[in-house]
Amino acid sequence: LVKMLYEGAIKQLEKSRIGLDDSKTARSPEVGQALSRAIGIIGELRASLDHAAGGDIAQNLDRLYEYSLDQLSQANLTRTPVGVANALQVMRTLKEGWDGIITN
Repeated sequence: LVKMLYEGAIKQLEKSRIGLDDSKTARSPEVGQALSRAIGIIGELRASLDHAAGGDIAQNLDRLYEYSLDQLSQANLTRTPVGVANALQVMRTLKEGWDGIITN
């Protein structure tokens, strides 16, 4: 399930990054929806952290999610792709970690 959430977040982030790269689509509802979905998924990942059992790992993940959410908020306000690219990098790195742990 976690892997699927990362994949969904990455898909929505890619969609919003592409839309924000083009000034014609940067303010489109589709870009806003993609950003909103990505924020929702990352928020869900953050809310599902078990800080009692996860210790330092949960705390570090929480910080990464918080950073990503902040970057997406900034991207939404400025309608530029920089924050989305930063969040995308974090999500891809975390997904790679999960891919290394969980094999299909």
